[in-house]
Amino acid sequence: MPSWVKQLAGTVLVLVFALAVGGFIMVLRAQQGGLASSMAAAHLRAVSPPDGATNVPVTGDIHAEYVGRPSQDPSIKIEPPLGVTLEPGHWDGSTFTVHYSGLRENSLYHVELDQDDWTGKGEHKQIKVRWSFRTGASRLATPTASPTVAISATPSPTPPTGAQLIWYHGPDTLLYGVDWTGKQVKSLSSDNMFQSPDGLRLWSKAVGGGTITDAGGNPVGSVAVDQQMMWADDSQSFCGITLTASSYSLETLSLDGSRHVVGPIALPTAPGQAPQSPALAACSAEADRAIVVGQSSGYTWNMSVMSLTDGHVISARRYPNPLARLIASHDGHYVAEQLAGNTGPITMIRDLSNDTVAGQVADIVVQAFSWDGSLVAGGTGAANASNPQALAIRWRTHQLLWHQCTCPSLTGVSVLPQPGGTQLAIIASWNQTRNVSFTIVDADGTSRSVPIANTPVTPAF
Repeated sequence: MPSWVKQLAGTVLVLVFALAVGGFIMVLRAQQGGLASSMAAAHLRAVSPPDGATNVPVTGDIHAEYVGRPSQDPSIKIEPPLGVTLEPGHWDGSTFTVHYSGLRENSLYHVELDQDDWTGKGEHKQIKVRWSFRTGASRLATPTASPTVAISATPSPTPPTGAQLIWYHGPDTLLYGVDWTGKQVKSLSSDNMFQSPDGLRLWSKAVGGGTITDAGGNPVGSVAVDQQMMWADDSQSFCGITLTASSYSLETLSLDGSRHVVGPIALPTAPGQAPQSPALAACSAEADRAIVVGQSSGYTWNMSVMSLTDGHVISARRYPNPLARLIASHDGHYVAEQLAGNTGPITMIRDLSNDTVAGQVADIVVQAFSWDGSLVAGGTGAANASNPQALAIRWRTHQLLWHQCTCPSLTGVSVLPQPGGTQLAIIASWNQTRNVSFTIVDADGTSRSVPIANTPVTPAF
């Protein structure tokens, strides 16, 4: 019997078996045919919150309005699931409702509705409808007037409630808050404070501190000081690293000081290699992941992307030739890998979604990515010691968007990406911090200088 006849016969048997157990299974996803087509396939009129909605409450209901009530109840889940509670769904006519709670403020969430549309005979349809929304802020900073201080910028009117802020320490022991238009709108007496990404909360890093305050200086929580901690990109929690019995673990910390162990951290070493210690490169509640690197003798030898939900390793990479620096985007989508020994330096931009090198930049020591990952900013390296610059670059096209000469010597560059936006706040210092530039740069290269009173200025980010 010819081989093609045998293959055909086998295929027929498989189809007959599939029909015997209930027919074909057809999965329709929103990303394959668009949200409208997947909703039509699921016989949905509307979903709420709608796709792309903003300022959605952190506690509320998800509604799926059907043309007619299906024979099978749908299942609904929210991603990332960290801290999310979903109650059993119920019907109100042809609308299926699920109550949710535990969402984080100012965070992106994805909803997936899974509809089994099989009636018991004929074609079996498993339909998935996926959409997203962003939550708003439930605890908003109460704006207060700034006291009169010797500063060249004239304080603007009180910013809109919940407006994102950029904070820096001045030489007069005050902490100044600037909005993303470059206007000073806040000042606080403070110790060593470290701001959340959106600037609406401040964490005291002073010895014996750990207090979390809002933008008005009011206490909103307390987290013990640990140098192995960093703010999560939702501005409401932290990632941390603990050492117990000679082993390291990744953990998450809430503003009330509670800790949750996520999972163990693996630090693979080559024979004869010095022991490594872990450090955090990214903590993303939005993407449900953290990036942990293994360091030894000042170099990075490996990297792991870990789920914040259960601690499993999403991806991992070893560097036989160690890195001098590794900088991650806030969501762990991209990392900038600066090879050791390069005085240029040469930095590779790696896309962790497919573990490929997506681009390369030279002559910039990357300090941060923009929130969407399209821009990098930092300062020039040792190769340009005679012409030091602070820079912002669109890394895919190598377009220089902004630069600031820091002659004769660059001391440091600090960069804060605007959460959910396209701007970068860049503070560059030179001549032992006596000369400082504070600039807000947009994705089109537009920039504006932020006036400051005296130096030195220390960023709170």
